[in-house]
Amino acid sequence: AGGISNERAIILIAHVHVLLVSIAAAIAPFSFQDKLLLDEGETDLEPLGLIPDMKPGLTREAETWNGRLAMLGVMVLAGGAFGTGTSVLDLTNKMFGGVFF
Repeated sequence: AGGISNERAIILIAHVHVLLVSIAAAIAPFSFQDKLLLDEGETDLEPLGLIPDMKPGLTREAETWNGRLAMLGVMVLAGGAFGTGTSVLDLTNKMFGGVFF
């Protein structure tokens, strides 16, 4: 009966997906996304600092807030899973009221 569980298979597929998307973004970045290297003569943007202004819409400040809050959510989820001894998938399912499995 060997093999891997469904939970591990889902995590494996998610990791492969993230890896492939990361490779694609590094090889051919979109024109609107942050590049790893500046073109010749191009100047870098000023850093936004610890607490950027609240500018709604598709702005650099709004995207920075979105990214920071997403990272905070991941850290809270990981901390909750570690603190309770529950897997991340089980904890996520519990937070959403058991709708996934």
